Formats: sequence, C-alpha cells, structure tokens
Amino acid sequence: MSTGHQPNIVLIVGAGPTGLTLAHELLRRSVQIRLIDKAPNASQNTKALGVWPRTLELFARTSTGIVDEMLERGVKTPSFHVWSEGNLLVHLDFAHRLAGSSYPFALMIPQAETEALLTQHVLSLGGTIERGTELLNLTQQEEGVEVMLRHADGQEEVARTDWLVGCDGAHSMVRHLVGMPFVGKTFEQSFVAGNVRMQWDLPPDEAHAFLHHGNTIAFFPMPDPFHYRVVITYQPAEAPQGEVTLEEVQHAISAFGGPAGARASAPRWLDRFLVDQRRVRRYVSGRVILAGDAAHLHTFVGAQGMNTGMQDAFNLAWKLALVVQGQAKVQLLESYGEEREHVSKELLAATGLAARLATAHQPVLIGVRNFLAPRLTALPLAQRLLIHALAELNISYRHSSIVQDDHARGAGKRAHLHPGDRAPDGHVWTFERNAPHQLFELLSGTRHTLLVFSQQQNGANMKELDLALAEFHDLVDIHQITRGTNGNGAQEGAAGRKLYDPDGSLAHCYGLANEGLVLIRPDGYIGFRSRAIEGEHLRRYLQDLFLTTSSLPLGRE
Repeated sequence: MSTGHQPNIVLIVGAGPTGLTLAHELLRRSVQIRLIDKAPNASQNTKALGVWPRTLELFARTSTGIVDEMLERGVKTPSFHVWSEGNLLVHLDFAHRLAGSSYPFALMIPQAETEALLTQHVLSLGGTIERGTELLNLTQQEEGVEVMLRHADGQEEVARTDWLVGCDGAHSMVRHLVGMPFVGKTFEQSFVAGNVRMQWDLPPDEAHAFLHHGNTIAFFPMPDPFHYRVVITYQPAEAPQGEVTLEEVQHAISAFGGPAGARASAPRWLDRFLVDQRRVRRYVSGRVILAGDAAHLHTFVGAQGMNTGMQDAFNLAWKLALVVQGQAKVQLLESYGEEREHVSKELLAATGLAARLATAHQPVLIGVRNFLAPRLTALPLAQRLLIHALAELNISYRHSSIVQDDHARGAGKRAHLHPGDRAPDGHVWTFERNAPHQLFELLSGTRHTLLVFSQQQNGANMKELDLALAEFHDLVDIHQITRGTNGNGAQEGAAGRKLYDPDGSLAHCYGLANEGLVLIRPDGYIGFRSRAIEGEHLRRYLQDLFLTTSSLPLGRE
C-alpha cells in the first residue's frame, strides 16, 4: 500500500461529462487536479444525447474551440413535435424562439462523443485520467480529506487531497461514504432506449414523440444519417420482460401511433431500465462536494440531466478555484450548493410534471391534455417560456446570497433582467474596426468581467473607478462601453480596451437607461449591477466576494 499527498489538489471522482467539465475548468484556472474513474474504459452505450443552448454558451466562453467540435459532430435539431392519436399536440420551434442565443437549436450528440471531446481537451491542458481506479473509503480532516483508492492492478493507495468532488453518478460512492440521503422515488414506468436506423418520410433533423394511452415512443436524430435514438416508455402492466429486440421496437412504433409505414432496422444498442428522480439536500459537506448525477437524477423528459451536471461544474469551478488559490473564503462554496440545489429542485418538479402528462393513461386526463396542449403551446409567450426552460436559458440565481442590485439610482424594479440572471450577449463595436462584434467573443477568460456603460468618454470617472477597484485588478477585467461609435475621434485610453454601443441597445438589455456598472461572473451570470458609475458599493461587494491582502487580518499577509 502506497501513500501520498500533493498540496492544493482537487480529487475528482468520476470521469463522465460532469467530472470532465469540472477538470477542464479547473485546469484552465491552473488548479492541480486528480481525476479518477472506476471503469477501465469510457462507456460507449450512454443514454444522454442532447446538449442545450445554455451549455453550449458556457463552453463557448472558454474559447477552447470545443463548441465548434461539438457542432461538427452533432445534429442541429431546430424543432420538436409531440403527437397523440395522430394529432399534433406540441410543436416547439427552437429556430425562431431562441433568437437571443447563438445556438437556436438542440444539439444531438451522443454522450460518448461529448466525453471524448472533453477528454481530449483535459489532456491538452495537462490533465490525466486514472481509469480503473476506485474510491474505497474517505475520512474528512480539518484541512483536507484522506482517501483509500484501489487501482486496476489491485494495489491500494492512501492519499490526501484538499478537496474531493463526487461526480460519480447515480450510485455515487462519494455520496454513500459521506452519508447524504438521496431523496426521491423510482418511476413505476419501464423504459427502453437504443439506437436504430429509421425508414420514414419525416425530416432527418427533427425530433418526434408519440403518446398513446400512457405509453410513449420518441425519436431523436443522431449524427449518422437516418439513425435515431429511440426511447420507449411503458405503463407498468404493459412492459415486456427480458432482452429488448428489434421486433419489440417495431411493435411499439405501430402500437403507439408512430408514422404509418415507418420501419426500424440495424439496432446498435438496446437496453431496458427504470428511471429514478432523486436529489440530495446538501451539495457540500465539509471538504466533500457533490455534482451531477451524484447530486440529482432526472427523468428522460426534457433531456436535462447531463446538461444540469455540466452546469453544476461551471458554477463550482470558478468558486473552488478562488478558494484553492487563496483568493476567496471557504464560505463562497456555500453559494454553489445554494444556487444549484434551487435549480435541481425546480427542474425535478418540472420534468416530473412533464413526465406525468406524457404518460397519463386516464381517459379524462388524456382528453384535457389533448385539448389544452395545442392551444396553450401555440401562444407565443407559452412557446418562449417552454423553449427557454428546455434550453436552460431561464436558469437564474436571483435569490442567491452573492448577487446584488444597487438601486441607489434609477428604478430598475420593473426591468426584466436582474442580477443572478444569465448575462445576455449583444453587439458592440471596437476602436480597431467599425463593424459589430458579439460581446462574448471579446469577453472570454476565467475572471469576472466589469462592463462600465457610459454616455460619453469620461476619463475622470474611469480613473476614480480604477482607483476604487485597485486591489481587484488581478481578479476583474474592466471594459468601458460608450454610447456612440468610434468615429467620433476618440482614442484608446490607458484604462483599457473601449467598446462602443451605438444606440444604447446593449445597455438597455442590461436594464440600464444611460450609464451603470454590470459585473459578469465567470459562469456567465450577472453578479452585481449599479445604475451609476460609482465604485464604493461595488468595492464593498467585491470585498465580501474575494479575499485580498487588505481583507486579511494583521500578520496574515
């Protein structure tokens, strides 16, 4: 048995999408990580398929090129149709209702492909994956966690780590060892999933679901032409037993209202399983943190599980990096649990309701659903709300303890956008060229970004702000955005790169009438907003958020 300890290391247990995303984001921030996984090889038969716009936006902010690689390997699905008894119940038009995102579609890419891309990027950043390495035990200590590991050759190792993050899935050993209850239930319905080739007349990039008296069959396009991920849901009394066959899939197509003449063939993988809907009450226990399926399990409805796990990682990574590097107090990690627990609770409620509606088998409930669904979802507002929820663009941390709106000037209470919401993208101009850029093309990195909106070039204001925030220059990137264009003779100033908002439309997107400050977190959410260019309130906010030399007690510098 060997022993070892490396300082400032984060041990990540589980190399699925959540663990790989967390490793990627910590390595980008120069945090030393150790990534282990019990399985000797990455699974090729994984059930998750869709990557939603919000997840793509977060990866795009890394400027690593991973989104372009995902787009090359996946299928852009512009719409989703739900049918019942031959009638169209719901038509979700992603292409037209996601105009506020650079990714107005659901990207269908198998989880195995997503994991392969993430693995390449983790390795390119200097990370490694220790496959066939199993966590056997853990003991929390005041300054870290002692773990016992078993390697593929049977050798056991005792190691110490400063932080341990459990991304080890539904049957999480980390969750078991820290004794966190996994509250929820197992759905009574039986599920089948697989990959098949379809012969039919439907467009190859669309997704379709067919409902029939509590049973469902759904098809999601895959990168190989004419191939689909098929998902079947059975009522308990109607579920076949034993190995799934192609004949069973074909029978479900015919029996559950699939298109006339549709034929399935060439099955590559078919599996039968049950689905749990569960979550933990706490994401953080001392120096042990849970993320992804180790913390929450969702139904297949909405394809939210993998995306939610990867977004857990984005939320956690910047906070954990600051703590590990001594730039924030340990208490910052409490906001990870606070923010993501709220998200998982809402998602579980929404996906659970959607699953119950889709699998309804009582005639009265089916009649009410089939009458109301096409009428309500045809309304533009309902379309927008439903699609933005699926795309995870409506996730917000408005009630988080680490977001703040300074109402010192202006009445922003009626604004649609609030601190804690997703920061919207928009057009800006630069001094170098009189042509629009997307704001987020220019604002990538690992730090907070402060946008200073002003009506005119005001060097005095910027100098005062720069002085007030002097102790945070290594933690916050500052960009001035001025009303007008760069054709007014203004030059690049010493305060940093200036951007231009010709008609004030970007300021309006952020709920600002004329001027103000907007602080965007590394995970793309608004942390602070002020309707005045005044640094004192922001400075106090940053002092609470970060740990700088001036905030340390005497003798600790």
